[in-house]
Amino acid sequence: MFRHLISIFAIWLSLAGFATAQQSSVRVLAVVNSSIITDVDLAYRINLAIMAAELPNTTERRLDMAPQILDRLITDKIRLQEASRIGFRIEDRFIQDAFDAIAEQNEMTTEEFEAFIRTKGVPVETMKEQIKAQIAVNAVTQRLIVPNVEISDRELRAEINRINALRGRSERELVEIFLPFNNQRSESEVRQQALQIISQLEQGSDFASLAQQYSYAPTAGLGGQRGWVPEGTLDEDLEAGLIGLRAGSITEQPVRTDDGYYIMGILRTRPIGAAASRTIAALRRVFLNLPDDLSNPIAQQRLALLTSISEQVRGCRNFDQVIQQYGEAGSGNLGEIDLSTLPPIISVTLSELEVGDVSPPLPAEGGGAVYIVCGKRVDIDPLTSENVKDRLTSERVRKLAGRYDADLRRAAYIDYRF
Repeated sequence: MFRHLISIFAIWLSLAGFATAQQSSVRVLAVVNSSIITDVDLAYRINLAIMAAELPNTTERRLDMAPQILDRLITDKIRLQEASRIGFRIEDRFIQDAFDAIAEQNEMTTEEFEAFIRTKGVPVETMKEQIKAQIAVNAVTQRLIVPNVEISDRELRAEINRINALRGRSERELVEIFLPFNNQRSESEVRQQALQIISQLEQGSDFASLAQQYSYAPTAGLGGQRGWVPEGTLDEDLEAGLIGLRAGSITEQPVRTDDGYYIMGILRTRPIGAAASRTIAALRRVFLNLPDDLSNPIAQQRLALLTSISEQVRGCRNFDQVIQQYGEAGSGNLGEIDLSTLPPIISVTLSELEVGDVSPPLPAEGGGAVYIVCGKRVDIDPLTSENVKDRLTSERVRKLAGRYDADLRRAAYIDYRF
């Protein structure tokens, strides 16, 4: 089927000048229930995908992308139809707000962004139609799936126990692009598409843009951001695909699952349980008043004293003696302080010190100060059941939304006209 599609496109794409197709020669490529998709729709959507991925607009590239983009257009039509069926009206202001946000992300005004995408052969309505489809899938998920997802107390306790057992291991901030198996494309065709996307990513294309254009996961509208996921909590196939993958990298090969192929990436890693933490330091300081004019001989003398203390005094007991001998009002034992509550220039410097280290002279209101760290710890907020419940709910919603999407596709009437 898609080989026949490519042979047709090879003719008209070369005649269309890549950017537009003549309205007088519009051809219906597919009927999706009560909607149609034309070659003009496809040409503009290919232009959008090429623009988003910052790819060269060549005939070969367009031929490679045509089958996948047509497939995505069909899915978008089905999602919009389902949103309409359940009575959800997608208001123009929601679409415009999303469009304006994309313009802002690209550091342009709305008018500038509209003019820019037109130069790329992308009508404003083409991008807004894609945004509308993303809103539709979110609406269907929120109305039909989320209300039916419940996490039992037993499931919650089991997950908390499992995560506690994983403490000391890492969790990963993941991104994903999901390409499902379906009746219209063979598994080898889906894998080939995944390899093409990986190649684009390796050439510098933006992951979020490609996820929005190609991914069928519920995270597509978020640029593929899946969030923080502990090691060992994904399906076995995905976990196996992530083995050895470092932060800042994507999978070099598509990861096969029972439902389709994934392209996964790890943005960052962190110890499990470190989602919210505070660095607490037991501090002492010597404070000296300084004149506003630091070139003043008295100011220079006091700055020299602070530098001498910083370079020569070691140990909290010795530091206490220095406080008694030289310290002015504002000096002394400050107790335990959350470093995030201090001015940035102080907190950043002190965060890098080990216990027993003395800071260089630092600015303080009305003068200067030298600090010593006499104790230090990192307080990690305890695991809360609400956080775990939210994550379990999100994972279940994601799976059910994928199945619902697949069911809609199977039930749809799709008539290819080529």
